[in-house]
Amino acid sequence: MAWKVAAAAAAGSSHERLNLPCQDALGYQILHSDSERDGILVAALADGAGSAQRSEQGARTAVDTALQFLTAYLQEEGLPQQEGAWSLLLDEAFTAAQLALYQLADEEDLPVRSYATTLSCLVAHAGGYALATLGDGVVVSLDAAGDLALVNRLQRGEYANETYFLTQDFALEQVQTVICSQPAQGIVMMSDGLARLALSFPSQKPFEPFFRPLFAFIESREQGVTAEDSEANLQLEAFLNSDRVRARTDDDKSLLIAVQGPENQTKQEENPHFETLGAGEQVDHS
Repeated sequence: MAWKVAAAAAAGSSHERLNLPCQDALGYQILHSDSERDGILVAALADGAGSAQRSEQGARTAVDTALQFLTAYLQEEGLPQQEGAWSLLLDEAFTAAQLALYQLADEEDLPVRSYATTLSCLVAHAGGYALATLGDGVVVSLDAAGDLALVNRLQRGEYANETYFLTQDFALEQVQTVICSQPAQGIVMMSDGLARLALSFPSQKPFEPFFRPLFAFIESREQGVTAEDSEANLQLEAFLNSDRVRARTDDDKSLLIAVQGPENQTKQEENPHFETLGAGEQVDHS
């Protein structure tokens, strides 16, 4: 068994009209060790606040810092063995990311709110996964029985269309942590720009016609996808920029899909074309 991963981000049409860059950021690494021959997936995703002056820089800084912290720990110490140790590791990753934003603000002599961003961090391995989220990112798991589940709950702020950001004083108190001792067959991480395509509201239940083709696409890959082997990433980016998706959301969109499967699995004849992906004909699926 080995991880197969694809990831992409795309600017929303509302940002393009205002000549703004994509304010989402994401990244991942797959670590290997003697004890974890299948690999450890480490991923982070951030969604910069649309109203913040340097939010795209904040999102990228948060993702890079969290990834560096988590990978350095795992390479040195290996997987935590207790739930409390997992929680502490994720807390420390978020603290490191927040401190990096404060340092950035100090260096550029700007208010730290200029770099406002959400953050989601994931560590997945053969025996389970650990997740921490702040804000309105979406994380959905696929279990061995083929059932989908929303792992976290989208966080909303005091007012509509608001959420929590890493630059807020109380941010670390709002981080949601989930430690699961059951392995995930697949995991999807996304920013809230895709939430109304992917979830039924108000229940926030995963909308299966959105997720099934995504998982099938990655499972059909002959081998794991890397940054150097970017065909799947490019196809995913094309999907995010498709008319069908852009007709349903004008926000930035970032998406990471990961599945565990045989290294040499080949199903190219069943490979779904991304034009078939979407979320049905309605924005809300309730």
